[in-house]
Amino acid sequence: MRVYITGADGSLGKAVTQELAADPRTAGWPVLGVSVSDFDIADEQAVAESIAGFRPDVVLHLAAISIVAACQTDVELGLRVNVAGVHQVAEACRAAGSRMVYISSDYVFDGIAAPEGDYRETDTPNPLSVYGLTKLAGEQIAERVPEHLVVRTSWLFGGAAENNDDVLATIRSAERGERQELIDDQYSRPTYTVDLARAIIHLIGLDEFPVGTVHVANRNSATRYELGAHALNAYDPKLHAEHPPTAVSFDDCTFVGGRPKVSALNTDRLAALGVTMPTWQDAVARHCAVLRSETESRRTTV
Repeated sequence: MRVYITGADGSLGKAVTQELAADPRTAGWPVLGVSVSDFDIADEQAVAESIAGFRPDVVLHLAAISIVAACQTDVELGLRVNVAGVHQVAEACRAAGSRMVYISSDYVFDGIAAPEGDYRETDTPNPLSVYGLTKLAGEQIAERVPEHLVVRTSWLFGGAAENNDDVLATIRSAERGERQELIDDQYSRPTYTVDLARAIIHLIGLDEFPVGTVHVANRNSATRYELGAHALNAYDPKLHAEHPPTAVSFDDCTFVGGRPKVSALNTDRLAALGVTMPTWQDAVARHCAVLRSETESRRTTV
C-alpha cells in the first residue's frame, strides 16, 4: 500500500511514520510525507501535482492548525489550512482515485448535554469555536471522497511542543518551578499519538476499508487536572510533590474560543473494527518513560 501523509512533521505525522516503519506488516509500504516546508496545503496545483505524482492508495491528511486560540485569533489562517487545505487534498484524492483519512476532533461537539455513554459517531455536532467549525467543515469536505474515513480524536499528547501537548507542558512547567492551574471539571479522553497512529494503521490495513466516521481515543475519561497530576507523578514523583498543580474550575477560566466542558468520545465502533485502545493512564506512563529517557540522554551528552 502506498501511503501519502500531510503534516508529516507534526507529532501525529511523526508517530504514524515511525509506526509504519516499525511494524513488520507495513515496513515495506512506500511512504511519502510532506509538510509546510514542501508547499502550502491550500495551494491547489502543488497539492494536486504531489498526490498525482506519488499515486497513493491512501492519503492520511494530518496537516492542520490544531490550537483553538490560533484559529480564533487568525480566522483566515484557520480557514486556509483547515478548510481550503482539506478541499485541495480531497479533490486531489478524487482525481487520483485515492482513499482519504481525515483527522477531526471532539471539539465538533458542544458538550452541553453530553449523552450517556459518551459521544457516538452518529451524534449531532455543534462546535463552539472557529477551530471546531473548521474541523466540522473538513469532515463534510472529506465525505466527498468516495472512500473516506473521518477519524475523530481528542486531547492529543506525545509531541515535542508544549503549546499542543498538555502532558509535556505540565512536566516542563513543573521543572521550571512555575505555578500551574489545571481545570478539574472539563472531561474528555486524553489520547497518545502513538496509540492513535497504530489505530489508523490498523484501519487502513483492513480488507474492507471502513468508510464513514470512527472515534479513536484512549480508554477512560479524565480532566486536565487528573491528566497533569498523573503525568507529573509518572514522570517524577519528587517533582510532583514539590510542584503539584492546583485544581481550578472550568467556569472560572477565560478561553480564546469556546470549548466543550464534556466531550469524551465513545469508541465502540473502533472496538468492533478490531482495535481495543489502552487506557490513557497506560499511555501516559509510556510517554513519560520516553521523556525520561530523552532527558537522561541530554544530560549525559552535555
